[in-house]
Amino acid sequence: MTARIINVMEEHWDYLIILDACRYDYFAALWKNYFDGELEKRVSLASGTLKWCLESFKRYYPDVIYISGNPYINSKVKIKGFNARRHFYKVIDVWDFGWNEELGTVSPENVNKTALSLVRKFPQKRFIIHYLQPHALYISREFKTIGFPNPSPKYGQVLTGIQAYRVKEHLEALVNLFGNLLVKAKIIKHLWELREWLGLPPVSPMDAVRRKYGVNGLRKAYRENLRIVLEHVAKLCDELLRHKPSVRIVITSWRTIWENGKYSHGIDEPYTLEVPWLKVKTIKRMVFDEDIQLSNLFR
Repeated sequence: MTARIINVMEEHWDYLIILDACRYDYFAALWKNYFDGELEKRVSLASGTLKWCLESFKRYYPDVIYISGNPYINSKVKIKGFNARRHFYKVIDVWDFGWNEELGTVSPENVNKTALSLVRKFPQKRFIIHYLQPHALYISREFKTIGFPNPSPKYGQVLTGIQAYRVKEHLEALVNLFGNLLVKAKIIKHLWELREWLGLPPVSPMDAVRRKYGVNGLRKAYRENLRIVLEHVAKLCDELLRHKPSVRIVITSWRTIWENGKYSHGIDEPYTLEVPWLKVKTIKRMVFDEDIQLSNLFR
């Protein structure tokens, strides 16, 4: 049976939880540890952030608050044609005030705390709650590498690479141009091969993990990132369901990533568009950290 294309704003939900760059196959292997519900495989409208936003959000949605861990969706500036402020009642910039400089990413704890405080404040609104995980940077203790620099959408610095590893801008441009020519000529398959041959450093946390731990290590790091964020999503869903048992919660994604030697995002291949669509009924297993008292936010 062919998975159908999903437009998230044409579906029925009260809380739509976005897992950034979540692969369907990895999600399908893990979700039953945390939830009871109905899982479907769907096809995303796009494999890149901005195209997904432009295709998904055509109107203004006065009943929706967007809690964003991804700086591409922000309340401050328009990025390449998408102005989130014109589409939602509010955009909450967790990517900004909740950015963890030590990690080089947004922690799922900060997304949870922000979401629950806003749900309490705006009980009549619907929410899109966007976690940056399982997207790199990989936050498990086992897989350590440098993270993203602090985002600054105003100056075009979003999730564009790990700045500390970059060489001079003109050299980067030359390497990319030469590498793309070699790929088109089928001399190499992927741009990252040229960077390694030239002894250049990685430009993304994903490639840094692959170099340090290998492809199997990258797969394990990704799986751990997904496991960590699912634990936090389960905590959030548990609180939402306690507050209102009849609430409609859906967990989904909008793009998937890397395989077949392509260690990047926004790849236009069929497998990159397969995403989960989970209608949550109940929480199956809960593991709470003692230092995160989420239920107090509803009191």
